[in-house]
Amino acid sequence: MVDGITSDGKMGKSILRIWFPLMVFAIFMTMVIGRDELYSRFLSNFSGVGRVIFEYGSQMGVWFSGAFLAQRFISVFVWDGVVAGISGRTVPRLPKDFTGILLFGIAFMGVLATVFDQSITGIWATSGVFGIVLGIALRNIILDVFIGLSMHIEQSFRIGDWVMVHQNRRETHIVGQVIEINWRTTRLKTTEKNMVVVPNSRMGEAILTNYMRPKPYFRIDLEFVLDYSVSPNRAVRLLLGAVKSLVDDSRIIDDPEPEVRLDEALGHGQKYEVRFFILPTGVSPKESRHIVNRRVIEHLARAGITPAMEKEIIYIEKSTSERSKVSSSFSVRGFLHSNSLFSILQKEEVDHLEGYFIKRECKAGETLFRQGNKGSSMYLLVEGLLSAEIQYDKGIGENFREQIEPSEHFGEECVLGPNSRYATVTAVTDCLVLELAADQVMEVARKNGSFLSMLNQETSLSRFKTLEGKRKLIQSSQEKFSKEGFKKPLSSSIQTFFTDLFPSVPSIKK
Repeated sequence: MVDGITSDGKMGKSILRIWFPLMVFAIFMTMVIGRDELYSRFLSNFSGVGRVIFEYGSQMGVWFSGAFLAQRFISVFVWDGVVAGISGRTVPRLPKDFTGILLFGIAFMGVLATVFDQSITGIWATSGVFGIVLGIALRNIILDVFIGLSMHIEQSFRIGDWVMVHQNRRETHIVGQVIEINWRTTRLKTTEKNMVVVPNSRMGEAILTNYMRPKPYFRIDLEFVLDYSVSPNRAVRLLLGAVKSLVDDSRIIDDPEPEVRLDEALGHGQKYEVRFFILPTGVSPKESRHIVNRRVIEHLARAGITPAMEKEIIYIEKSTSERSKVSSSFSVRGFLHSNSLFSILQKEEVDHLEGYFIKRECKAGETLFRQGNKGSSMYLLVEGLLSAEIQYDKGIGENFREQIEPSEHFGEECVLGPNSRYATVTAVTDCLVLELAADQVMEVARKNGSFLSMLNQETSLSRFKTLEGKRKLIQSSQEKFSKEGFKKPLSSSIQTFFTDLFPSVPSIKK
């Protein structure tokens, strides 16, 4: 029924686009066919000049209104109907305009031949000479026109496609969505909502990247150089964790997955290539580079690492030595200052806890602990990316997930008592984790009231997140039930009731 309504609506719009040129053509045809009767009834007082104007005007009107009607008919039923239906895309203006020019050209020749009794051969000879002169004067415009026609024939890109027009410098590349292809120019709408008009001759000469073919995403590559003191495994762990932490932001996609590769060894460090994919409809390449660069720098800073840079030789030796002290030997003491919970501890308390932290390396996909298991320790994420998932009862809705990023702590619910784990924590990338036993945490908490108070707040917050997530899922399920599934379950319940009450009575058919 909906399809029928839609088809009727399209047919109605098509008729509305046709009726005006059809009416104009019908008027001129009536004037030509019934001109004798029009002369006798209405135009008897017309002078000779008036009759000539009427005679020539009506005949010219038939030709040009017929061309107008034919152009509109082809545009509505051929270009916007058959061709658009087969291709699934809107037909550009260029073939429509070309069809109109061709039809009006035929009408013009017909007027000259039939109305003014001119020779078509002479007209073609004269127009040929005129065309040569006009072609020399308008060669750039003509070049744009013909390249526009060739682009339409080749179909290297279509309206709606996201493309990149490569320039001499990478930073000047134009990325946008094709919104119009006309006779002289191609119009692109960038992700910054700007309109870029590119001449067709420039589009024909430039190197183009169509991001919608074969898949609607494109790749971004970034390069980072890290000091040799940072092991390749650690570098990959840090960089990949930073990029994957942006996947849930709906701007960096996870299929294909981001990846990090050791590209080459340089004099001042090892170069790593970070590769990820984006949807051009969600974020521009320039913005995506900014987002990923910022996140990578944040993750490196938390780990006490700065990207390596080429400097003067004397300065390199000094900075490399200093950087090696930070990077090669991980400092628990320094890391605790970046954590919101442990940063309030006194120096002697940090000194006491430093020797009790256990370093654990987790591979991607490894589960650190599961929801409901008993625990007697808490954790801090040093490097990489973790995912915490809270599983609810069946029928409530989807599970609740959130990311755990470097310098964040988790599992504190098992410190203040024999509580069960609130969530299942899994490594998204390779991770470095610090584990601290509950006994050691409580030993410090008994002496530091501020630390104990914050620990209670963090535990309450974790419990609140669990309950709040469950409440939202239940509310969402109830709203969905009330909007979509109320009538049908009610009728089904009534039917089931009567079927159970009278087993011999057949079920009510819908």
